[in-house]
Amino acid sequence: MKINFVNILNEFRSFTRSLSNINKPTLISFAFHFEKYDKFISIDKLNLISDDLFLFRTPKNQLTIVGLNSTLNLQPTDANKFSSVSNNYNYWKNNFVNNWFKANVLTTPIICCSAKFDPNNSSLLWNEFEALRLYIPEFLLAFQEEKSIGYYNFIYDVDYNIDSLSDKLSIYLQNYSDYTTEESSSLNIKATINSKPGDDDFLSWSDITLKVLTILKSDDVDKLVLSRAYCFGFNNQIKWDSLLQKLHERFPDCYLFFIKKNSSIFFGSSPEMFLKVSNNSAEVESVAGSAARGEKTESDYELEKFLKTSEKNHQEHLFVSDFITSILIKYSNNVRVIEEKQIRKLDNIQHLITRISAELNSNENLFELIDSLFPTPAVCGVPKEKAINLIRKIEAYDRGLYSGLVGLFDFEGNCELAVSIRSALVKDNLVTAFAGAGLVKDSNPQEEFLETNLKLNTILSLFTDENKS
Repeated sequence: MKINFVNILNEFRSFTRSLSNINKPTLISFAFHFEKYDKFISIDKLNLISDDLFLFRTPKNQLTIVGLNSTLNLQPTDANKFSSVSNNYNYWKNNFVNNWFKANVLTTPIICCSAKFDPNNSSLLWNEFEALRLYIPEFLLAFQEEKSIGYYNFIYDVDYNIDSLSDKLSIYLQNYSDYTTEESSSLNIKATINSKPGDDDFLSWSDITLKVLTILKSDDVDKLVLSRAYCFGFNNQIKWDSLLQKLHERFPDCYLFFIKKNSSIFFGSSPEMFLKVSNNSAEVESVAGSAARGEKTESDYELEKFLKTSEKNHQEHLFVSDFITSILIKYSNNVRVIEEKQIRKLDNIQHLITRISAELNSNENLFELIDSLFPTPAVCGVPKEKAINLIRKIEAYDRGLYSGLVGLFDFEGNCELAVSIRSALVKDNLVTAFAGAGLVKDSNPQEEFLETNLKLNTILSLFTDENKS
């Protein structure tokens, strides 16, 4: 990657000279342009120099954000509700200075987000990730269309030394330039165990599923999403550049994410948009109901036909869609279905999807809206609170960031958040992959188990030579 150090540093010094009148803590964002290059070529190198990394790529490669380190956390200590962020968000929104207009940069989502499925659950497996994190990276890269833009973000007050800030920016530029000039080595990973779940996995799943079905038939719970965690080791060091590239090429219509905090890495490729807000226009996806893909056109069509006519899948899907609609009408006078029960085909699986839009009455209630929607019945159940309590009792592990949220915000009330499914945690030379299935009264344990195997394959196929089936 070519960076014009002299021009960027001169522009930075000129920009910072205009900050002399600031007399209280202010968030500063300095933007600069650089030459476009392959976004994945640097992840392995950056992984060596930073314990705090964030990558988020939207479907069809419309936007990629890469963040290093943290300059500002928006959530209060130990907060687990999005609404708790509002006061800090509004303060920094009103005390935010940047050179974006002069640099010919549009509004950019520089606020990175991750949230656990159940903030009340905690375990050593997930202890390096906060229950909720909304923060602004110190150094951020944005790739959109033909533009590649860097952002140096910092908190400025009267005690800051401009020379020291300039020196720090220079170090970032030099490091990033150095770490993007070498070619990434090819993917060379082998799972140390067979990736196919054995009989014990199914017996355990079947036992728990039958208990859940008994609850669904006797209690006032309509749907419960049960999940599995599958753990395996690997022989060689993971080449993240190649792995992420492979994941993106296989699932280009999905959200790609990679989050590193200290020695833990959470990554995945999610087909499910949680919420996208742009200029007060909100869009939510209901993704529920699944079937495998066929190896040939005829068999693929038959599986699609099954998905479209399956009463169980439609019932599961309807619970999610109705829940989303019932929440949105509290924040909008104009809620409508854009696409209803369409088929989304991925490489190894296909889903029923309904897209729902709403013109929000105000962007002041964005965080409250997120709290109301999260988690949706697509990863939890109906009704929400009862489903969460049952999951706490039934599942023998902490989901952590799996089935939580990952995504971006800006200071204009816009956001794009994905449900963090089709994902895995890498820690202590082990990969823990996750998958879930929505259970209703007439669910079949074996069919649901096969569905979770399909979803697990998104991750497992990256570590083996097995095919996608």
